Amino acid sequence: MALHRLPPLGSIRAFEAAGRLLSFSKAADELSVTHGAVSHQIKALEGWLGVPLFLRQGKSVALTDQGRLYLDSISPALAAIAAASRRISTHEVLRVDALPTFTMRWLFPRLAQFRALYPHIEVQISTGLEPMSRLPANTDVVIRREPHEVTGLHKVRVLSETAFPVCAPSLLERVPLARIADLAQHTILHCPARRTAWDDWLAIAHHSRVVPAQSLELEHLYFCLQAAIDGIGVAMGYSPLVAPDLASGQLVAPFGDLVLTTPGYFVITRAERQHDPVVKTFCDWLLEQGARFDESR
Repeated sequence: MALHRLPPLGSIRAFEAAGRLLSFSKAADELSVTHGAVSHQIKALEGWLGVPLFLRQGKSVALTDQGRLYLDSISPALAAIAAASRRISTHEVLRVDALPTFTMRWLFPRLAQFRALYPHIEVQISTGLEPMSRLPANTDVVIRREPHEVTGLHKVRVLSETAFPVCAPSLLERVPLARIADLAQHTILHCPARRTAWDDWLAIAHHSRVVPAQSLELEHLYFCLQAAIDGIGVAMGYSPLVAPDLASGQLVAPFGDLVLTTPGYFVITRAERQHDPVVKTFCDWLLEQGARFDESR
């Protein structure tokens, strides 16, 4: 049988990373090599193929038409190689990228159960906000809110969510919060990832925009929730993320059932990976955990 004539795998990996990230520097960081090494590998691949794959425009790069076609073809192949390698390994590695606050407050408390059920699967967790197309090709599962990408991806809603103001009981002892208008006497906590949350909630409450005594924007949602627990101000809480704090009494929801329904959380895989046994095992477990949480509310 004739051997397939293949380009060097190192060049393929460098091209895939640079094409996905549209940056030689970011590809170099991901692959733990130098910018020059990535550039050299891609030049070697272009020479091997006999076509240009990138348009170099100063410090920026863009894929040529041939480059885009090639990237779309090799990405599933690299994913298939990774899956085949896992299938014959007794030690499986599953790479999951999830939202930071979701990871800390919902996923981590449940992950020990998965590890106990499937000790041969090592779950490697990273956190971020990037779309799946910008993540490393070996990322198996992504958990996001309102994913807009659909081409080549399989997505399923794993968990529903409602949003509502929360604060520490001690804060209400100092400054009452009996009516929505009373928010004007409080510090309102915001985070960039959910920038419209307060306006959206006030809209469903049929209330005009409140001008608070003070507004405080914090970098991450989990900072906002911790600041609320510490009595610094009033945060927008999200049902899966604050359920333990409400149950323990660290937080209260001063406006009761006046809640905003959000799209919830989705588990996302590349379409060609959704039936991979390890990916399916984790996703099925995640969906079961989400269903249990939704039923318990």
